[in-house]
Amino acid sequence: MTRLIILSAAVPLIFASGVGAQVVVPLPRSTPASPSEGDTVPPLPVSVGEPDGIAVPLPGAQPPDETIQPDLPIGPHGRPDINPYDRDIDMTVPLTFLTRSLGDIPMRLTADDRFQLESETFLRLMRTVLNDEAHAELSATLAPLRTFGPDDLAETGVSLTYDPASLAVVVVQVRPDQRAVEDLFAPPRDDLNDVNLAPAALSAYVNVNASQTYLWGAEDQQRPTINLDGAIRFKKIVFEADASLGEEFGLQDTNYRFARNYARLVYDEPEKYRRWFAGDLDPEVRGQQSFVQMGGVGVARQQRRFNTFRAAVLQGNRQLVVQRESTVRFFRNGSLYRELRLQPGRYDFSSLPLLAGSNDVRVQVQDTTGSVQDLSYSQYLDPIDLDPGDYEYGAYLGVTSQQLGRAPDYRGSPAFTGFFRKAFFNRPAIGIGFQASEEVQALTGQTQFVLRDGARLLIDAGASRSNFAGAGYAAGVAYDRFFDRGGLADNFSIRADYVSPDFSNLSNPEGFNLTAISMTGQYTRQFSQNVLATVSGSYLKGRQDTGDTYRIGVTAFYRISERWTVRAGADYAGFPSNFAIGSGFSANIGLVFQPDYRRRAEARYESRDNLAELSYVQSGLNELDSVGFGGVLTRRDDAVQAQGFASYSGNRFDASLSHAAFGPSLSSIDQLQATSVRVGTTIAFADGIVGVGRRINDSFALVHAHKTLGDRSVVAGASLAKNNYLGKSGALGAAVNNFLASYVTQSVQYDVENPPTGYDIGAGVVRVRPPYRSGYALRVGTDAFISATGTLLRGGEPVSLAGGRVTLLDLRDGENPQPLPFFTNSVGRFAISSLIPGRRYRVETYGNNGTIDRGFEFTVPADNSGLVDLGSVAAGSTR
Repeated sequence: MTRLIILSAAVPLIFASGVGAQVVVPLPRSTPASPSEGDTVPPLPVSVGEPDGIAVPLPGAQPPDETIQPDLPIGPHGRPDINPYDRDIDMTVPLTFLTRSLGDIPMRLTADDRFQLESETFLRLMRTVLNDEAHAELSATLAPLRTFGPDDLAETGVSLTYDPASLAVVVVQVRPDQRAVEDLFAPPRDDLNDVNLAPAALSAYVNVNASQTYLWGAEDQQRPTINLDGAIRFKKIVFEADASLGEEFGLQDTNYRFARNYARLVYDEPEKYRRWFAGDLDPEVRGQQSFVQMGGVGVARQQRRFNTFRAAVLQGNRQLVVQRESTVRFFRNGSLYRELRLQPGRYDFSSLPLLAGSNDVRVQVQDTTGSVQDLSYSQYLDPIDLDPGDYEYGAYLGVTSQQLGRAPDYRGSPAFTGFFRKAFFNRPAIGIGFQASEEVQALTGQTQFVLRDGARLLIDAGASRSNFAGAGYAAGVAYDRFFDRGGLADNFSIRADYVSPDFSNLSNPEGFNLTAISMTGQYTRQFSQNVLATVSGSYLKGRQDTGDTYRIGVTAFYRISERWTVRAGADYAGFPSNFAIGSGFSANIGLVFQPDYRRRAEARYESRDNLAELSYVQSGLNELDSVGFGGVLTRRDDAVQAQGFASYSGNRFDASLSHAAFGPSLSSIDQLQATSVRVGTTIAFADGIVGVGRRINDSFALVHAHKTLGDRSVVAGASLAKNNYLGKSGALGAAVNNFLASYVTQSVQYDVENPPTGYDIGAGVVRVRPPYRSGYALRVGTDAFISATGTLLRGGEPVSLAGGRVTLLDLRDGENPQPLPFFTNSVGRFAISSLIPGRRYRVETYGNNGTIDRGFEFTVPADNSGLVDLGSVAAGSTR
């Protein structure tokens, strides 16, 4: 029901409206008349707004603290005097159980101090309160009744009270044996949120990113790189693809060619936490399994992580597979540890020092298209961290690719990879995995034991057989413990792995294993809320001529204030003789200034390379005209590097610019200079609506204006006044909200720039739960956009606190609209929204005992732009 922003109304009638609509209705400035002598609820004070109108927001309600009937005087009908106005009043009120709101329900206060509720709505709201048996009994009782009162529930064990002192809240009382089982610590459920906008049956988008690097002074310049990626969704089937046009460097020459990176079909069954795919696959792996790209079919079930496929794949041995040139950032416990620029390939980060075994590590990968992927794990990459009783699995069948990055080359053998993991309630969790092709087969297993005193033991193992290497095996064991010290916490963890010389898998069928034993461990001590220190170490035992590698170090953090942190540490590392660079003792120190989540400055020094670095970053936002920028200055013994960068988010595109200079010293830093530019845009489509905007990574919404708004722009975002919205409609189509995540209930906010006075644009927000890579078409405005105001008179006197309905009279073919609500405030003023220009309406008011009194009829002018002032209207008149 649309909320009408009108002059003050009596408190009970305020709750006759539900979802708020943005309606501006100018009302006269005259002092409102005093309430009649019988009125016991004074009018609310007028909130003075801008000169073009007065806006009085409708307040919310707080649930009562108790469930007893309030102490009210007995009225003339022998009941508590809950309705002092001696007429039936219709309203919508919150229904509560104890301190929990169940939702809104239509209610009628009768002239003889009774209240009646709508049966259908009541049964729906009570579903979460009653168990199945009690709900079935209640349904049988109320099935014959459209509305009911508390006396109708006498035999059900459910009783109701009404408390006008708490702004017309209905309180529910239920016998304990009838209540449904309630999970005290259940996480929020997205499916309980109201979703009022459905995704488009057909939607699509394509991201276009062009990048170019210019080397100053060079004769031969690299040609631009163009990346294309996007998706098409038809009902429940998604086709997604990624391709690029750019330089491909070979051993002898360089080609400028178009390449398909991946193309696949995806079908989701969210109610079963299951996803199916066919085409280019990026299989999920667990434990001692290895990642290999495949072409074929696959299925995966994951309850806690039902997200999109990603271009960077985290493997069981903590390897990162980068498929195109990317900037990779490593975060430890929310703080940036290191930022690297990586070319396509595989990277191992097993030696990354951790501050605490149970805290999180996040790896952020941003490739040349501007796409950002986040990978994370807690202490170990792959502990069995399922909820008790939950399980997950993955199965992939296809042909393996023989090259990494660019277009897949499916000239490998047919292969299968899959896993299954199960968490039990009273037994250790288990996980098994199997990978097989004609050349190699590998079986892996996992289990973990939750021990006393916050400890856990994880064991995984694998066995393989290869045509090239024969039989092999691998095993790993890990132990971690959490120490609770009364507000402070310590963490200890250690892991050891052994890989036999002949252990093989799909990505390594030859059994080429240069490392035999790997060990890592760390202990973190929290001395106070501001002081934290960790000791960490690692050891790798190599085979053949590889040699051994080891490292031990200590790092301490001191939080000077909320904005300033100092970090200092030392380590000693040993590498094989042929990798002697970096061996020996090293010390480091850093000072970090972080006033908020967007801005971060750091100065640091490392003695190993005599490296000094100064950096500042201010990240941009996904809002219109948002700017991000930063710079890094690095100095080593024999080299100096300086880089500055900036990014801009426009309405229809986003862009970034960076310039880097290199040289042996500060005085000659301009010996080599490079400037890079990237521009990206997106074309999106949803059910016939088109819009151009910024990059879409998952789902989106296209917000467009109804024809009755003319050339006015609509915006998607939080606030038009503060200019922090995501997109704006115009010559290039609808406003694009490019920031929706799949399978998460969220809001899509919208507004109109300079709407006509009285124009009803709706609530200003819709709730959505997007499927994977889906699109929404949201139209702002409607044919029924007129609002009418006036004062209802009967016998020359204002009719105060009257409820009723507004009915469309001149119906056309196929029309069957529901009546609109009507009510007056304490001085007889009314406002009606959602009226159609050029149409005729009848207003009727409710009398005592459910009777309907004659109101009035009126016609909305066909040429009206948003507001009709009916003035003083006599009951029974026609206009």
